[in-house]
Amino acid sequence: MGVDLYMELKIAICDDDTEVLNENKKIIASIFDERNKEYTLDIFDSSQELWKSAAAYDMVFLDIETDEYDGITLARKILQVNKDCFVFFITNYQIYLDKAFDINTFRFLPKPIDAARLASGIDVALDRIRDRELFIGVTDFQNKITVNIEISSIIYIENEGRRTHIVTTEYDFTAKELFSKLKEQIEKEVNYFASPHQSYLVNLKYVTAYTRQKVTLSYAGMDYTAEMSRRKYNDFGVKFFSMAKLLK
Repeated sequence: MGVDLYMELKIAICDDDTEVLNENKKIIASIFDERNKEYTLDIFDSSQELWKSAAAYDMVFLDIETDEYDGITLARKILQVNKDCFVFFITNYQIYLDKAFDINTFRFLPKPIDAARLASGIDVALDRIRDRELFIGVTDFQNKITVNIEISSIIYIENEGRRTHIVTTEYDFTAKELFSKLKEQIEKEVNYFASPHQSYLVNLKYVTAYTRQKVTLSYAGMDYTAEMSRRKYNDFGVKFFSMAKLLK
């Protein structure tokens, strides 16, 4: 799927138990080494030090019961600064599970750490980071300028004859390129788009409901609608449910 990830990843681990911190460091480093990823790994035995850090991390591994700041508060601050950070909780405190997911935590793993389960979560995070590095170039029909669009930000595209309407998380506009050409480019790079109708290609990450008549997509409090073809209804449902677990 797409290109490999060549950027250097920034990773942080925070736990006030030094023995656990060092053990988790070994496990996490080995996972990235096995995948031949370039990375820097910073360790913190104080939540206050991580709190003060100006570094923007791609992934952070936290305990919940830490010294100065609890993990939930720390994760909330990290995500406010960098909403794209993947936060993993590694903790014995299952009672915080609901609070962790309320702030969009990526994974919640019990101690002692299950290396296979952690590796699976890291692989999903790496795939999503890779997706953010994938772009398509299109020509804005009105302004006649080339725009590079992050594929993962596309909510849906719609066929408008010789042009294509594109709706993203940031804006929408009409592109000069044909729908069939853009559809082919997107599907060549990623596998989380589907066609509910011959005139639509939708990003399954944003699908919140669908019927035999329409598909509802949502982002940041806004709802969007795409048509559903009866002929495509069953195939769309199969792909939607097969991808749902991977997109969580």
